[in-house]
Amino acid sequence: MSEKFALMPNGKQKIIKYVPPDGGWGWLVLTGTALSNIFNQSMLSLFSLLYGDALEAMGHKTQGAAVVLSTMLFTANFGGPIAGALVKMSSPRMVALAGACSCTLGIFLSGFSSNIVHLILSYGVLLGLGLGFIQNSSFVAINSYFKLRKSRAVGLANVGTGVGQTLMPHLVRYLLENYGFRGACLILSSLSLHGIAGTLLIDPVERHLKKVEIEVEVDEKLKLLDEKQRNTPNGISELKRSDIQKKPNITTNGRTVNNTAPAPQENSWLKKLYHLFDISLLSSPRFLNIIIGTALSVTSIQNFSMIYPFFLQKVALLDKQQTATCMSSIAAADIAGRLILPTFQDKYKIKARWMLIMTSIWLIITRQILAYQTDMIVIMAMSSLYGFGRSMIVVARNIAISENCNPEQVPAAVGLGMLTMGIIVPPAGYFLGWIRDITSSYILCITAQNILLVVLLITWVPDMLYVWLHEKRENKKDISKLQLP
Repeated sequence: MSEKFALMPNGKQKIIKYVPPDGGWGWLVLTGTALSNIFNQSMLSLFSLLYGDALEAMGHKTQGAAVVLSTMLFTANFGGPIAGALVKMSSPRMVALAGACSCTLGIFLSGFSSNIVHLILSYGVLLGLGLGFIQNSSFVAINSYFKLRKSRAVGLANVGTGVGQTLMPHLVRYLLENYGFRGACLILSSLSLHGIAGTLLIDPVERHLKKVEIEVEVDEKLKLLDEKQRNTPNGISELKRSDIQKKPNITTNGRTVNNTAPAPQENSWLKKLYHLFDISLLSSPRFLNIIIGTALSVTSIQNFSMIYPFFLQKVALLDKQQTATCMSSIAAADIAGRLILPTFQDKYKIKARWMLIMTSIWLIITRQILAYQTDMIVIMAMSSLYGFGRSMIVVARNIAISENCNPEQVPAAVGLGMLTMGIIVPPAGYFLGWIRDITSSYILCITAQNILLVVLLITWVPDMLYVWLHEKRENKKDISKLQLP
């Protein structure tokens, strides 16, 4: 967002701002992102269905699948900071395009895998890196196009992932039955090419900024200072002019030496990396609190999604068809939540962290009740409520990170958030699985997942109350200044 200033004689200042369009070409950016999510982001939920038989034919079972899937998640999360740095060096479109190409290549090559190493390199590394690039760059692009409707825009873009997770399993089952494993991978890689077309719609936001004029009150001293500077030739004050005058040259032994001190240059590659990845963000306790809290929320919902089918079959004693029905109810409610909740947030201008706090309370209550249910109807109802609330974790986590940094720091901030998830999710997920294996109780495991959300509430609620009180005091000060004669 850029600004131009013009002083007016009535003590007011006219400001010409160039602001995000909050629509316009941004809707095409959303369409392209959703298209990419349908065919690429949904691949995460298709792993067991698509590669399960192939892994067994290679002589690997659960442990082998865990290695491949963990490699993919690790690469995707650790690719976030790299994507953030590349966005700063190039543009969101170039990074998203590279990610989409990497996804297509990874799916294509996975069809020719003859051992688990091939699958780790294709699905784990290439697809994981591509997903990390797409997730970071697409959010940065949406964040630059939308300001007032940001939450709604992110929700609409993530609907593509929900639609893909709902429809793609049926397509994959059909492809495996009719074309086999290799044929299915080749066709899925061709469908993934739609993601490349979608990323090309990410146009630089500078071409679509809106021009807005507003008038604001200006302090009389600032006005006089501005007039003085404008009356000085070239708009430079005499003080500044004297500061930038060169010092006289010194003649020594017939040789003239320039006495002007050279400007300091940062040649250290460590300093360049420090600024490229915006490591200074980590010096903020609030930022660390946010990225750790979002990582805990993602760990909680991912682990619940993993054990939920087993809970339905072994505790609630549902068959596979009933289990699939309950899973579908979560997916349908998740899509509805991504459409409805962001609209609610934008309408009432609720901060993303407050939405995550309310969502965490919602998930704790619904999952704890769900853990003790065995009736099919009640389970479906609670599953729908859970899916509806879970959608906000997906939509709001990156927005919560971006709300607490400058616009130019958003790519690096989102990347650091993904890096934190890559560090926290695997050990936390292993610990939750260990609790389930030691206790042989799904109820205790679900309770432990809820404890992660309780930790989020304990660390976030006091900080958000402090921010609210601080903003309230600042607003009172501004009102009192306006009331002075």
